[in-house]
Amino acid sequence: MKPNDTDRLDAAGAARLLEAGAVASARADGAVDRRVLARTQCGIAAAMLIYISAFLLLFGNQTQEAVSGAASGGYAYANVLLIPFLVLTQLVMGVRDRVRVLRAHRPSLVFTLIGLIPFLALAVLSVFGVSYPWGFNLVAAAAPAVPMVWLGLKSARRADPPATTVAHTEPGRPARIMTASLGLYLGLTGMLAAFNGFALTGLGLITVLIVLLALFSSRWGLPSLGAAWSTREWTAYALSFTLLVTLAVVLARTPWNTPLVGVVGGMPVAAPLVVAAVRGARS
Repeated sequence: MKPNDTDRLDAAGAARLLEAGAVASARADGAVDRRVLARTQCGIAAAMLIYISAFLLLFGNQTQEAVSGAASGGYAYANVLLIPFLVLTQLVMGVRDRVRVLRAHRPSLVFTLIGLIPFLALAVLSVFGVSYPWGFNLVAAAAPAVPMVWLGLKSARRADPPATTVAHTEPGRPARIMTASLGLYLGLTGMLAAFNGFALTGLGLITVLIVLLALFSSRWGLPSLGAAWSTREWTAYALSFTLLVTLAVVLARTPWNTPLVGVVGGMPVAAPLVVAAVRGARS
């Protein structure tokens, strides 16, 4: 039986729809700024290197008694490391949304998961009190970070400017308020870590983080904040992140685990983001 005119029109219409879909897909792919993605990937790799290095320095290759007796917090210092890293993951989601990427690049995800195996293995050994050479900590910290940096730099070299660009405006008032509040929150985290009873106050800080995560889809949420940030705010967060992790290591592994050190050390943790918010309001 020969196809009638309606069948031929339907076939032609389907072909046009497929062609239009391919054009739309190409335009969407051309709008993705892969240079931003490459910088973001390198930033995440650096954060993972700092986080894993600090975590293993605090808790790796030690007995539970030694960790529990560390300064005033013991295992509670894990909260000081976890809070800025979880905040970072939410901020990065906003960047990915801004550049129109809906899912992670598969090679990057695979390399990250494989690279985390040494870290998880050392964590298990530490839990069961099995000692290992100190150098393994360096390997575990570098394993997920190095491949991510390599992929990011490789992507940056191959990336072309997006076919269509959208001007990035200064963060609005909600973003500035949240930027300053985030700085104060991270600074307060560092300050409280130096006081006795941080195991309890740390739960309060985690509760605040849960509230921030619950605001995920609102304009006050962390993804919206990450999407609004410019290089100024991201640089400030990198400084606050590094200073907070460093402060946790100092409080947990040195004799300088006093409230005075915590208060004085928490101020520079908060300062970069607060200053960035103020400068954004004046520009």
